[in-house]
Amino acid sequence: MPFEQHVPSPDPRDDSSTRPFRHLTDPTAFLFALPLLAARPVDEAIVAVILGQGRTLGVLHGELDHLDHVVTVAHSGVTAMKAIRELSGSAVLLAGFGPPERVDPHVEAFLTEAGSEGVPVLEALRVTGDRYWSYLCEGNGCCPSQGRTFAPRSLTFPDSSPGSKPPEVTFPAVAKDARIVALLEPVAGSAGEEVADKAVHIEERLRAEGVHTTSRRRWITEVLDVLEREETERITDPCTLAMLGVRLLDLRVRDAVWARITRATAPLHLRLWSRVARHVPRRHRAAPAALSAVAAWQAEDEPLARAAVRVALEACPGYGMAVLMERALSWGLPAGRWADHMAQYLEESEGGEEDGLAGPAPPPPR
Repeated sequence: MPFEQHVPSPDPRDDSSTRPFRHLTDPTAFLFALPLLAARPVDEAIVAVILGQGRTLGVLHGELDHLDHVVTVAHSGVTAMKAIRELSGSAVLLAGFGPPERVDPHVEAFLTEAGSEGVPVLEALRVTGDRYWSYLCEGNGCCPSQGRTFAPRSLTFPDSSPGSKPPEVTFPAVAKDARIVALLEPVAGSAGEEVADKAVHIEERLRAEGVHTTSRRRWITEVLDVLEREETERITDPCTLAMLGVRLLDLRVRDAVWARITRATAPLHLRLWSRVARHVPRRHRAAPAALSAVAAWQAEDEPLARAAVRVALEACPGYGMAVLMERALSWGLPAGRWADHMAQYLEESEGGEEDGLAGPAPPPPR
């Protein structure tokens, strides 16, 4: 075969097979993980990690000697894309290891074919010696001309004899600095207890009244009114914080707020929703924490955005909005592009529905 395929067969009780997809947030982490993903040495080779359905679907591995003399440059990209289609891949991470005169032609052929097939290449790197470069750099500030340092010892796959256990791969962690703690750490004592008590009363009243279209319209108005008040005063009233936490449980209310977060409004949203996330009970924390992540992302504060995503997922594992934000951060989706997309969605949804309510948030722009 032109490319050898390695397809993980994960234990459904163990999420380790999806860990590389969720945590490959920078080139160094990606390169450190590749030998374990490919299950073979990656020196003098082209390696493509095929992604889809929120996990790693498979890994293509082609040695340069084989690609040069058997497949040829003219067909290596076509052959790789055929394998990706067979696995129903929706995105790819790519790396080539070796001298530029041998790696570049195959990577460029791959990028050309991926572009014609509409398959996003999330990262494409060349590793030569102890340095790496990105093929996707835009502008001079991305990759220095001398490349970036990378420890080549990580490219050797560990002993794969029966019974051997591969070493644990560690990925860069987000520092939990004082600023992040101040914005996201749940409050303790009477402040949080009072908000929790108010939330219980609001939920009891909600169950008695039931949910109607007019109710949702009123809730959106209530939440947006509080957001407007936050511009001139700091909202700390326990009843109001509890009300916001309960209202955001409704996805239409949450999405009406989500669609209004832009770079210009991000500081306002971050102040309010981080405060709500800190004060409300755990069962109400996922939505305001995820909104805080979006606001931090729009403000180009990636460490805070990642920390807020973790808070949301700890409160509600698998929470859709937080998962979407985690992917946007991992893929490097530009915040400005997302804001334009959401602004268009808000305009279309409010103009096209009789009740003027935003529906579930759309997927990220392609």
